[in-house]
Amino acid sequence: MNIQHVILGFLTEKPMSGYDIKQMMENSVAYFFDASYGAIYPALKRMEKEAFIEKEVVQQEGKPNKNLYVITNRGKEEFLSYMESPLNPTLIRSDLLIRIFFGRYTSKENITSWLKKEEQKAKNQLEHLNQINEKYPNMDSFKKMTLLYGIDSAQFTLKWIENELAKLRKGDE
Repeated sequence: MNIQHVILGFLTEKPMSGYDIKQMMENSVAYFFDASYGAIYPALKRMEKEAFIEKEVVQQEGKPNKNLYVITNRGKEEFLSYMESPLNPTLIRSDLLIRIFFGRYTSKENITSWLKKEEQKAKNQLEHLNQINEKYPNMDSFKKMTLLYGIDSAQFTLKWIENELAKLRKGDE
C-alpha cells in the first residue's frame, strides 16, 4: 500500500481535487492511513505522469481554477492490481510505545504526561469516528467495517491508558 493506491481508490469513486482527497482521508481513513498535502500533491503529479490520472481544470468564478483529478483506465488497472495483490504485513509505529518501552530512563511524571496526551487524542478520535458513524448510518458495509475497527481501537486505547495510569498511580502509593 502506498499513497498512490489510496488516492486511486478515492478517485475510483469520483473525480476529486487534491483538497477533496485530503478531506476524504481526514473523514474516513485518517486513523489508519494519513497523508499531508505535502504528500498528496507530489503523488498526484507522479500519477499524472504515469497516466494513472488526468487533470481537468475547472474554471471558477471569483476563485482560482480548480484542478479535478480523474482516474484513467490505466489507473483503474493499477488500483485493481493492488486490490488483488498479497497483503503487506501490518506495521505499527508508535512513538509513545517506544518511549514507554525505554521508560526506565525517564520519570513516571513524563510517562503519565505522555499517556494523558494520548488519552486526549484517543478521546478526540473516538468522538470524531462516532460522529461519522452517526452522520452516515447507511454507509457502504466495507467502509463501516473499517470505521467500527477505528471505534473499537480507540476504545481499546482508552481502556489500556486508564489501566496503565492506574498502575502508575498505585506504584506511587
